Amino acid sequence: MKTIIKKPHILFFSLIPLFIFTGLIREDNVIDVTIYNTFFAVKIHYWSYFSALFVALIGLNYYMLYWAKKATIPILSLFHIIFQLAAFIPFIFCLLFINTKTVLVPNFLSDYINMYAILSTSYILFVISTCICLLNFILALLKKRDS
Repeated sequence: MKTIIKKPHILFFSLIPLFIFTGLIREDNVIDVTIYNTFFAVKIHYWSYFSALFVALIGLNYYMLYWAKKATIPILSLFHIIFQLAAFIPFIFCLLFINTKTVLVPNFLSDYINMYAILSTSYILFVISTCICLLNFILALLKKRDS
């Protein structure tokens, strides 16, 4: 755990293949997003590839701090990782099991799962995580260089 907090870029770079794999598996399915009276249909592989790109940018952010020998604040890194993983787990669940009738999500259970609530919760956790990441990045840049 200490390694992940000191080098969070390793964790985020290792999440890239997960999102790319999810996009390759689920490229035919669509997430329907309703905003007021407007309906958007976005293919799942676009969400997956965008998530892979975003995770790569977060990993690059942390790697640049590591390369510049600027230490992040460990508690902020820990909270960022916790919130980011808490946002990704329901998101991956929705990407893998949306519009499907699988053994893991039987027919009677899929009627009661509210995908919009899961995605909304995931989005809120994601925004909180991004704010923590930006705060961590700015504070790390303002600190003196590690020896």
